Amino acid sequence: MKTSVFEKSTILKASCESVFAFHQSPRNISRIAPASLRVNEVVCDDTAVTGGIFRIRASQFGIPIHWVGQWERVEKPSLLVDTSLASPFVVWRHSHIFEPHPEGCRMTDRVEHRLKGGFLGALVSRWILPFFFMAMFHGRHVATRRFFAKSESPRG
Repeated sequence: MKTSVFEKSTILKASCESVFAFHQSPRNISRIAPASLRVNEVVCDDTAVTGGIFRIRASQFGIPIHWVGQWERVEKPSLLVDTSLASPFVVWRHSHIFEPHPEGCRMTDRVEHRLKGGFLGALVSRWILPFFFMAMFHGRHVATRRFFAKSESPRG
C-alpha cells in the first residue's frame, strides 16, 4: 500500500528559534490540539533529542489513543522529525520545518502516513484523512499563531 503525504504551511510573526523551541516539547501538544483531541498524559524529556522517546495518552472523538513516538532528527532551529513506534498508523513521519521569512518564520508540517487496517485503512487514508488533517493542522497553526501573538504582546 502507498504512503500518503499531507503538508500545511503558515507564517508566524516569531523567530524560527522560538517556534522551534515551542515545538521541541511534546507537552505543548495540549496547547495547540483541536477540541476533538483530549490529551490526558504526555511523558517525555523536556526537549527533543535525536533518538528520544515520547508517549502520549489521549482520546480523539472519545476513542482512546496510545501513541509512542521517537525523535528521528533534531536540527536546531530548522527541523524536527518524529516517527511513530506505536500508533494507529503503520507509517507516520512528521516533519516540523521552520524557515526564516520576511515576516518571521514559515512553519511547515509535512506528514507521511499510512493507516493500519489494510484495504479499509487505505481507503480511509485516501478519502477521509486529508479532510481530517486539513482541519486538524489548520487548528494547530491558528493556535500556534495565537500563542506567539500572546507571548509577544506587552504585559501590564
